[in-house]
Amino acid sequence: MKSKKHKFPSHILFLLLLTSTLLLLTSCNTTEPQSNKKIILTAEDASSTEAWLNLKLENISLPIEIKLKQNDSTVIEANINSSDTTLFVENLLPNQTYTFQASSLFQRGTVFSTKLPVITMDTTSHNFTWETFILGNDGYSYLKDIAIINENNIWAVGEIHTEDTDKFDSNGVWVQPYNAVHWNGDEWELKRVKFYIDPFQPDAGKTSSPCESIFIFNENDFIISSNAQIAFFDSEGNYSVKKMGFKWEDLFTISTIWGTSSRDFYVVGNGGNIAHYNGNKWTKIESGTENIISDIWGFNNTKTAKNEVYFTIAGSKETISKITDISKVEEVKWKHTNAIETIWGLNEKLLLVAGEGIFKQKGNVWIKEELGKDVLVMDIKGENYNNIVSVGLNGDLNYYNGATWKTHNILDGNLGAVSVKGNIVATIGIYKNVIIIGKRN
Repeated sequence: MKSKKHKFPSHILFLLLLTSTLLLLTSCNTTEPQSNKKIILTAEDASSTEAWLNLKLENISLPIEIKLKQNDSTVIEANINSSDTTLFVENLLPNQTYTFQASSLFQRGTVFSTKLPVITMDTTSHNFTWETFILGNDGYSYLKDIAIINENNIWAVGEIHTEDTDKFDSNGVWVQPYNAVHWNGDEWELKRVKFYIDPFQPDAGKTSSPCESIFIFNENDFIISSNAQIAFFDSEGNYSVKKMGFKWEDLFTISTIWGTSSRDFYVVGNGGNIAHYNGNKWTKIESGTENIISDIWGFNNTKTAKNEVYFTIAGSKETISKITDISKVEEVKWKHTNAIETIWGLNEKLLLVAGEGIFKQKGNVWIKEELGKDVLVMDIKGENYNNIVSVGLNGDLNYYNGATWKTHNILDGNLGAVSVKGNIVATIGIYKNVIIIGKRN
């Protein structure tokens, strides 16, 4: 008996061949499963008007186009070349909750991050009550620097003469001027911080020589400078004095200080001098200039966990420089012709320089802040994104509450140094015996 041969219609045969081909292609497809691709979005930080988001990509080939939605609107469309990137969002409103989501389109569909809620900081108040204090005799007394530990613990330094100083007492001893003053919450206490008359000959005695600067590391650790010497204070007000560990010809007057502790700080002064102290050893740093270094400031970079230290150079060429390690300095791009006097930064996300105006760094560009008037700034300090203050000529104190600047005119004269802590602002007149304390309402 002969077997029968079955013949498939041509259209059925075509379908069978097509199905086999698709199955074969599918089995040979080397594309990663869509489920392996991940977009991870987390919050790094937020100010009152800005947010920094961290974007991590897993099992995704680079570069890749990413979209970032803020609530229901796309705010960023960018090609990403790194698996770990910071996304910057601005023009936000204070004290608001925003929802962010990142996504990217692939051949097999769109991959989304989880939705990320971010709350912006609230603004602080522009309303302050100001109180002015006159210390010592007019014309002879002056202050150079001021620092707040807390509202009941404020220090200012300089040289203060009173009716009881600059004369012989009943025992025939010359009464020296004061060089520091301390606010204890109720009143100002005049202080004499004694430095060596000759730091190379300690037995020559001590004197309350004029103080130049003060820096607070914490409530239990702060330092005060006079000429080339440092007084190291503890929480009880006890102190010990040390000179810089250089030869006589290499010493310089310390004008400004920044550091993380009394065992890790930088000092700058006349003639382009910079030095670092590590608790045991002083090291000179070549600044690349002999001009006046007007200010120094640093912060801990949250990305690298390393300190970044910047300083400003005044003179014929206004520049900003960065100390990359103990022995190297590099110039930071600055294309403006405005004079620079002072610098302050919170972290790598917020760095400000000031002089003829206030400028904020955005990437490699410096953007001038809108203050509503021209200002000449001598000092700028801050505590957070929404608590920044600068002072300068014509008695102007400029306060930033997180969203806007407001100028307070608080002195018939010029302001030289400022400190801010919580709801307290403290400033001094340039070469004047005036302290002004502002309490935020």
